[in-house]
Amino acid sequence: MRDIQALFTRDGETLVPDEAACSPWGELVGGGPVAGLLARAVEATTDDPDLFIARLTVDLVRPVPAAPLSVTAQPLRTGKRLQVSEAVLTVDGKPSARATAQLLRRSDVDGEVPEVPTPFPGPDGVPDGHLLPPELGLRWGVHDVVAVRWLEDQRSTGTSKVWMRMPVPLVEGEEMSPLAHLAVLVDCISAASPIGPIFGPWINTDITLYLHRPFVGEWLGMEIDRDVHPTGIGVANARLYDTEGALGSAHEAVMVNQLG
Repeated sequence: MRDIQALFTRDGETLVPDEAACSPWGELVGGGPVAGLLARAVEATTDDPDLFIARLTVDLVRPVPAAPLSVTAQPLRTGKRLQVSEAVLTVDGKPSARATAQLLRRSDVDGEVPEVPTPFPGPDGVPDGHLLPPELGLRWGVHDVVAVRWLEDQRSTGTSKVWMRMPVPLVEGEEMSPLAHLAVLVDCISAASPIGPIFGPWINTDITLYLHRPFVGEWLGMEIDRDVHPTGIGVANARLYDTEGALGSAHEAVMVNQLG
């Protein structure tokens, strides 16, 4: 096991990616670590505890090189019940990814909370696995760092089912927030979805999270499917759970990754 302190370290005003933050496709930062940084920045645009980030959309505008980067964020609209915030990740002054978030004000409403339990067992008692098969011989990176416990893997003929957690901090010396943790993990849904009859390989160009409550604990459970077409375009979808039950969904636009 490699000695990994965090996915990113600080260097003055910039953040420097560790090899553990990189993708299997070259000397590039993975979409999950990028999304985690953008979620972290969006959260800093408010100090109101009653505003909840109910939607986060990350656009992966261009490949992010494994180089020092900066993230800035600002509210685009503030109101009594709704705030919209934006975060931008730049490398060498060029925007490489951006996120928008809707922060909704919590309120008390009448009625019982419906129980939607996690529809599969775990994470305790489920053996450790790998996000991507080691025999593929891919470049080492974040896909090897994430802890993975499969109920049904990519060979599933229906939905794949998996528990995941990120075992190291996002930024060295910081505790990773539940939202940033979610953002890092849900980038994996395209890679974790069933292969299906149309082989890509598929990569995602965005990530959208819809949440109705905060993520609790360390392990995220996902039930994943992918709808694709011979045009080389599709959508990956995941229903999200923690050990207390359902907490939202995630979606990605996917396209065929033509290598070479």
